[in-house]
Amino acid sequence: MQRAHLVIALAVALTPAGAPAQIIRDVDLCALPLERPMRAVHAGGNWGDNRLTVEAWEADTSKPLLPPDYVAFLQDLRVNWVGLSVALHYEDSMDSTVERVYSREVRIPTFEDRVLRQYIREFRQHGFEVYLTLAFEAFEAEEAQRPVSRGQLGRPAVPDYGPTVRPENWPWLPDHTEHTRFVREFWRTYTDQAVHYARMAEEEGVGMYSLGTETDSLFRSRSGGTYWVNDFGNELRAMVERVRAEYRGLLTYGMHYLATIGDWFDPGSKYLWEDLDLDVVGNSGYYPLAEGPLDTVMSVEMLERSYNRVFRDYLLPLAAENTGRPLVFTEYGFMDIVEAPTSPGNERQGERFEFSDSNGNGVDDGRETQRNIVRALFRTMDRYPGTIHGTFFWDTNTASDELWRSFWGDARSYNIRGKPASGVVRRQYACYE
Repeated sequence: MQRAHLVIALAVALTPAGAPAQIIRDVDLCALPLERPMRAVHAGGNWGDNRLTVEAWEADTSKPLLPPDYVAFLQDLRVNWVGLSVALHYEDSMDSTVERVYSREVRIPTFEDRVLRQYIREFRQHGFEVYLTLAFEAFEAEEAQRPVSRGQLGRPAVPDYGPTVRPENWPWLPDHTEHTRFVREFWRTYTDQAVHYARMAEEEGVGMYSLGTETDSLFRSRSGGTYWVNDFGNELRAMVERVRAEYRGLLTYGMHYLATIGDWFDPGSKYLWEDLDLDVVGNSGYYPLAEGPLDTVMSVEMLERSYNRVFRDYLLPLAAENTGRPLVFTEYGFMDIVEAPTSPGNERQGERFEFSDSNGNGVDDGRETQRNIVRALFRTMDRYPGTIHGTFFWDTNTASDELWRSFWGDARSYNIRGKPASGVVRRQYACYE
């Protein structure tokens, strides 16, 4: 689908900022007076179940890459968009070269081109539009002698969080002797990678393409304040120009939700969409919904009140500042644990499932919490129609039923597959068809 057609497909008439429509309960969803949002899930990248699925396909390429029962699951969920993440790498804080690393020795390898093309082709053959995003996944660099994490990249001062960085090993400092060369080489190689995947996205009919994921210290188009003394507006505009020359679909960037709270990255993030003339405002939807420890299930009504604050304080202003650009949760999800409202994910991911039912309603407390969060989100979207144009549910891995049941079906995770939350998504998505 070409860019112009996709923009029309995603565009909706926005209500005036701060003017809530009547709240619509689940039974009334199909009567909503708005254009149909994207019915989306995110399959993730080259890790976990996806990696096992790819290895099985590589062993016998005569069979489909996508397990038929996985496709059936998406179709039953009424999905029409699927996200895929492509890993980019660097070695350490002094490495200015952004690369594709296919070796299975790293924690998250880059998908081989033939694998990524196969993924895209099969998704599209089954009628799904594809959202493709680039993401730095260099976990090995965090443990290098000169460590760095992706969230630190681009900061004009020595980071005071994450791996400990020495000033002499931080060429992002404007007065570092290697700064000019380093920045030039970093953005040249990053742009080369973005162009490589832009060509592939165009050739394979990818509907939406993101230049990056949650690296907001890099994606700053303007300087401001005493800390953010520089920006990468010129480098980012050059990247967009080269990508636009190869790719005609929707272009976005997946911003971390924290960049929309307060003024941490203003004005570098606030005006990013305008300055780069991106088509879609991408935002991770992991906004906390409660404070302090939780040991009981939060009700849908309580979670709705929390989401109402999130929409009022952050999302409505973000949408109003970017009229004409759809706002999409390019990642979204909460684990099936009662603590999830305070933090979407934590160290309990992968923990074996043990049924707990403190309120005696026959539903596991963690999975009831996850279901309530999803229901509260959709109800708040109904309250403010046209604000969120799609939600990519995280961790919807490309696993067969057997592979999924062998671990994630009996573990705590973001995945909604086989859990009560999937029924909420299915009903909502059916109304968007």
